[in-house]
Amino acid sequence: MMGTVGTPVYAMLRVRTDAARAEAAALAQEAALGLAEQGIEHPVDELVALIQSQATVTGFYDDDTLVGCLVVDPDAGLPHRGGGPGVWVSLVPPVPGRDDQEARLLALWLADHAAQHGLEWVWWNLPVTGRTRGTLLELLRDLGWEDLPPVRRATDGVRVTPLRLRAERRPAPAVAVCTSPDALPLPAVSAR
Repeated sequence: MMGTVGTPVYAMLRVRTDAARAEAAALAQEAALGLAEQGIEHPVDELVALIQSQATVTGFYDDDTLVGCLVVDPDAGLPHRGGGPGVWVSLVPPVPGRDDQEARLLALWLADHAAQHGLEWVWWNLPVTGRTRGTLLELLRDLGWEDLPPVRRATDGVRVTPLRLRAERRPAPAVAVCTSPDALPLPAVSAR
């Protein structure tokens, strides 16, 4: 989608105000309700707490309407799992059949942005519940995420499905998405 000729409609912007954080938290809760309507249980308490914390939160906007959100886990650092450096994020999950276009564009943007910073992976721990695996994981695979076998987090014993997205330069997001310089600050990885 484009606004005026050559002007991106989508924007990636840093969430800074309490009101914007509240909007992002509401989006996470709305997504959980949308998933529940499809029989997919997705706990959001941890994500909402991250959004309301001092973590870096980035909003994905369509004509000034928040349609997606991601959070960089402030305690995760740069993991070197799976053969190369990456970054841990938490995302408001897409609701299958509702927002696939925005979810696809967000995944493309995230892969491109991580590659621009010399990262090889974007990691996301998706909470595991009895009903998580079906439709939601199929959609995420279609968006480029790879799911690994579920594990228990060492910190709290919660079962999660580690997801990873390969960082790749993609020209499409630069055309479709306007990105503020501080939208998602990631440390550059020095070449070895």
